[in-house]
Amino acid sequence: MILKIIKTTHNFCLISILIFCFSQNRALSASREPTISVLILKDKKIRIRSDKSIPLTIKGQRFSNKKIKGLTLKKQNNRTTLIFDKNKQKIYDLKNEDKFVVRSSDRRGIWVGQKRYAGKLNIFISDNQILVVNVLGIEKYLSSVVGSEMPPKWPLEALKAQAIASRTYALKQKGNPLYDIDSTNMNQVYIGLEAGTHKTKRAVNSTRSLVLTYKNKLINALFHSSSAGMTENSQDVWKNKYPYLSSVKDFDKNNPKLRWNKKFSKSQLQNLFPTIGGINKIEILNVTSTGRVKNVRIHGEFGTDQISGVDIRKRMNLKSTLVRFQFIEDNDSISSDESHKVLPANLSENEPLTYIVRVGDSLILIADQYDVSVESLVALNNIKDPSFINIGQRLLVPKNSPNSLSTNKILVVSGYGAGHGVGMSQWGAKYMANKGEKANVILKYFYKGVEIKPFKKYFL
Repeated sequence: MILKIIKTTHNFCLISILIFCFSQNRALSASREPTISVLILKDKKIRIRSDKSIPLTIKGQRFSNKKIKGLTLKKQNNRTTLIFDKNKQKIYDLKNEDKFVVRSSDRRGIWVGQKRYAGKLNIFISDNQILVVNVLGIEKYLSSVVGSEMPPKWPLEALKAQAIASRTYALKQKGNPLYDIDSTNMNQVYIGLEAGTHKTKRAVNSTRSLVLTYKNKLINALFHSSSAGMTENSQDVWKNKYPYLSSVKDFDKNNPKLRWNKKFSKSQLQNLFPTIGGINKIEILNVTSTGRVKNVRIHGEFGTDQISGVDIRKRMNLKSTLVRFQFIEDNDSISSDESHKVLPANLSENEPLTYIVRVGDSLILIADQYDVSVESLVALNNIKDPSFINIGQRLLVPKNSPNSLSTNKILVVSGYGAGHGVGMSQWGAKYMANKGEKANVILKYFYKGVEIKPFKKYFL
């Protein structure tokens, strides 16, 4: 009987020790998880409230762990005020650079406007606006990001590839004073708890802590929606050249939004380019090896200007820089379903055509076909080695005639793909996942020479 009691006691102690060790390991693992600070809102009027009955806690220089149901912040006429739900007659005046923290123990999160967020909120009062920064664990953050950046119904391996790329991208941004990352497509989209699904959480959990590295440093894990056949070299979009961000073939032809058009009236162009009086003519000066516009010269009523493809995309809110420009009669229409082998860059005679290189083509043959010089093809397309061109490569072919935008014409921008075209193509990742490829294969295809490892601080 004594031996039985001793044995039972021994087993109980062993189980207790195992439970203690497991709980300690979980606590240690949670404490090691990096946090991320995300700018979720910047406005002059902000509403924050609890989900239901569990109160929020506000803490700062003016408030010491005050329990509240909700609050409203407003900036108007150089005055910033705060009002709590329970006592709307009491108005608190806030000073510039005031800051405080809002927390909740409710797993349903905190409402900011029409969206719910996990973690805590840092509130900053600035000269012009009120900033709300969501601070939370990177894994909780990613459950929403993956569902915001990629449709949750897509293949799991594509979602896992997105999770690893997004984790890497976010951690690479850490270190800024007020917040690490924006919640819009300026960085990567994050819309709170509503975007997280069982499938996105599974994608995040199954890749927990995994990041992309190059020479033991986090890569700049850029991604985009669709490149229209070929991703872009980083140095052809921005100044920095990253060996792992090199052009590769994309598999996004099944993207239903692969081709698009956008129209601009004369008055719209005048509003967009007021200093030169709108646009009467656009010259494409050079393109990248994949056919994306690098630089253009725009002609207006009051002069000309030279602008990069990246800048004109931003100014005109275009989906990509893989574009060509056409001036057409206002009552004409362009079908987005048309498929051209050679696309007019502009209906005017002096704007270049786009030619897709075929088997057996050379610069000499193409130049003869269009009665232009090889030198003009080399200069316009920024070709470094005239003896070598790729099958499927897009080339601009120059033409020479005057062009003007009359009052009864509009500018139509015809484009392909969506995004900057650098790094992982999300539609390409979906295609590869549907073909049975795993997340690590997808990532190593789009990011050349990288490794996938659990995150370590020295990777930063």
